[in-house]
Amino acid sequence: MKINNQIKEKMKLVICTYIEDIILEFRNGQIARSEYDDLLLFCAEILRVPFLKMYDDYIERIVIDILNTIKSEIYLGENNNLIYIGMCKGVGNIAFSLRILKQKGMSVANFLEYFENWMTKYYYTHIDLYYNKPTVPLFYDSIYGLSGMLNYYLDYHLEQKEVIEGLLRYLISLTKNNNDNVINYFIMELPKYATEDTEKVPYLDFGMAHGIIGPLLVIAKARSLGVQVDGIENAIQILKTLYQEYTLVSEKGILKFPIQLSMGEYQNKKLTSCSFNNGWCYGNGCIVYGLMRVAKFYENENEFQFYKRALFKIMSEAIEKNDFFEPIVCHGYGSVLMIQMSIYKNTKEQQFLINLEENIEATLKCHEEWMKKERYIKNYSLLEGAAGVMLSLLKTMGEEIESNKLLLLE
Repeated sequence: MKINNQIKEKMKLVICTYIEDIILEFRNGQIARSEYDDLLLFCAEILRVPFLKMYDDYIERIVIDILNTIKSEIYLGENNNLIYIGMCKGVGNIAFSLRILKQKGMSVANFLEYFENWMTKYYYTHIDLYYNKPTVPLFYDSIYGLSGMLNYYLDYHLEQKEVIEGLLRYLISLTKNNNDNVINYFIMELPKYATEDTEKVPYLDFGMAHGIIGPLLVIAKARSLGVQVDGIENAIQILKTLYQEYTLVSEKGILKFPIQLSMGEYQNKKLTSCSFNNGWCYGNGCIVYGLMRVAKFYENENEFQFYKRALFKIMSEAIEKNDFFEPIVCHGYGSVLMIQMSIYKNTKEQQFLINLEENIEATLKCHEEWMKKERYIKNYSLLEGAAGVMLSLLKTMGEEIESNKLLLLE
């Protein structure tokens, strides 16, 4: 994998400038406590990157300060910043960051054990409550919910059989029909904190961020690792069939899917709107890649080849056709880089690096345009901030960025 030296040097300059700004802002107390969890992950990822080694001492100090702040809050019982258990925010996110830091030689083993025990305790104290409440994405999705949590246990604690099987049973239970004769993954009512358009309710979410592709991926992954619970085969088939039944093929042969399927669309099997770009959260490329991975987990070669061909068509399109207006990983230019590099890592096929340099340049251009926007440059999250974009650039340079596991891309 070769990238033009001029582009590579430009990426290095952008990344170094961003890191230097973070170091200065943290030293001056200009980074809000609410950003610490996200900043911890970013620091964990960039630590020990060879061309960034001149920053290692500064980054380690930031990590130590963040961890000391978290320790102090836990000791004082001030856990307001740890209300989420998910992998992209809160307890799970911190555990994932600590695991990276441990791999890179920092002495965080005891702290990692503490947070992993917290996750396990959360499972035992909360799992029964999930069955007694209306389904919301927060319960099952890959960002905040149990799909992300299950993926973590499958990657790092396969010996935790009871927890894994319990998480699976809940995700499988949502494939059964409710009193309205639709599967329980349907969002029948929105929680008070939701901002979505209420006209869509009830709806079935098809995206990677909050949709059923996340549960499908981790259920299939669990099966491939030899985990068996009642109903696992049927659950996989039900979720796979939904994607097969509600696929729209464009005139150019591009596969598209619903973003949020309404009850009427579900009952009539007729789509009125579909995914419109290749972003991570609701993009068709991410969904097709997810279905390709499911086929691989399920050892279905025909489906695997079908989705691989479909994925290449999507990745071959010029990035400008996505109508992105943000550089971020969630639904902007950075998402294409993350998806593209994960596909290449998993397939080792050079064809999936098509348009890579053009995609990098488009991301850099959009990043430069957004640098003056505080909601971007002061946001250190993987999905919605400049930090995630920096990680996507590092990924294209061949650096070992682990965060794609949180995105269910690897």
